[in-house]
Amino acid sequence: MLLCADWVLPISSPPLPEGALLVSEGVIRAVGPVAELRARYPTEETRGFPGCALLPGLVNAHTHLEYSAFRGFARPSGFGPWMLNLLRARRRLGTEDYVASALWGAYECARSGVTSIADTSYDGWPVARAARSVGLRARVYLELFGVDDARLPATMERLEEDIERLRGERGETLGAGEAYPGPSPAPSGPGSGGPRMEYGVSPHAPYTVSARLYREAARFARRAGLRMATHVAESRAEVRLLMRGGGPIAHAYRAVGLWKGSRWSPPRVSPVRYLDGTGALGSDMLAVHAVQVSGEDIAVLAGAGAVVAHCPRSNLKLRCGRAPVAEMLAAGAVVGLGTDSLASNDSLDMFAEMRAALAVSKERAAAAGALTEAGSTASTPTPLTAADVLRMATLDGARALGWERLVGSLEVGRRADIIAVRLGDGAAVPQPHARPQGPRITVDDPTETFVRSATADDVRMTMIDGRVVSEGDAPPPHVLAGLNAARERLSLPPI
Repeated sequence: MLLCADWVLPISSPPLPEGALLVSEGVIRAVGPVAELRARYPTEETRGFPGCALLPGLVNAHTHLEYSAFRGFARPSGFGPWMLNLLRARRRLGTEDYVASALWGAYECARSGVTSIADTSYDGWPVARAARSVGLRARVYLELFGVDDARLPATMERLEEDIERLRGERGETLGAGEAYPGPSPAPSGPGSGGPRMEYGVSPHAPYTVSARLYREAARFARRAGLRMATHVAESRAEVRLLMRGGGPIAHAYRAVGLWKGSRWSPPRVSPVRYLDGTGALGSDMLAVHAVQVSGEDIAVLAGAGAVVAHCPRSNLKLRCGRAPVAEMLAAGAVVGLGTDSLASNDSLDMFAEMRAALAVSKERAAAAGALTEAGSTASTPTPLTAADVLRMATLDGARALGWERLVGSLEVGRRADIIAVRLGDGAAVPQPHARPQGPRITVDDPTETFVRSATADDVRMTMIDGRVVSEGDAPPPHVLAGLNAARERLSLPPI
């Protein structure tokens, strides 16, 4: 099939006006001008998207889809009070609520142009089944907690059992394929075709995981060939806890009886230094947030080859600060973009996340410039560009997950994870046999225009492995009903 649009944004090469893609057997076979590809493949069915751009599917580098029912739960607040409220609210939901929540979140991802997710989950299977049901490409990291090393053997035993159980459930879905033609059970090998499902290991954070548990988790993951993720340096409260002890995080965990702190003392180093000291930091570790980091911390992250998931809207909502992403990129770190959960964000809209990343970077640069004018000798970081944040949401997100040879760019040989997004005010109704004759949207810089104006509602088609999984449709009624039942238990209004 030929997919044609006013623009093709390959990410790995310059934007292409009047572009087209040839897709066959779930793979991108050709990329080029519409006229050229139509001449080379005259018998191919053509599907046109006038007024649209074709892009690689978006990569959400950090989600918690099980928390989708919490949308609207969090008002702007400090990290400690938010954590305490979340810990208390979580107890009001049962397993079936988290299953429904994850399923709605997976549909919302597909509707919004997200084709790949990296999700962190305690149980794992609700998210895994939801992703399979919708057809998302996913890695699900299983969370580990524990500051009491007396419980470490039981924690590691549970992890091994859960990984084996999840691998045995590879073909199970949540029965949501009624609305979208669901994929076949997904193989998971490096050269496999269908929507990909992988598992990973996620020691939760430096304030909930002992140094020994970090070491054991990393040892297990590396023996098993699994990648890792951890929340690190998210808030000032976390830095305070590790450097001095006490503070809002300790209060929240003691208030709900999860952590008495009697077996824990502050290491008196930064969260990044703590993580590095355990041996868990490396190219297989996704460092989520990395907001409260110094220049030395950035050097440690980059030197270890660690990759970062930047979640600017969540960080702003929880008053965690503005991550120094430009400085990380300058140091050679790979940074992807994530929404985090709807317990700390307003939507799973990656377009809004791109704009937030731009705004945060601009604000940091302005603040640094003001200090320079006041006599500071610190260098002023160059703000991120539209091309930077679009790359973070696509190819660099794929690199952060180790999937850059599969997805993240529109190149010959990559999997056909493709989205069509309305660009500007053009009519953007898909035409099954349209033959666009030229760009209907004339712009000087399509990347700039796209990043500045597009929203999740502008996504007209989401394709994964050559199969259309969404055309902007709302989730099926039973999926929305399940989500709203969970929201009722949280005393939140229906969506």
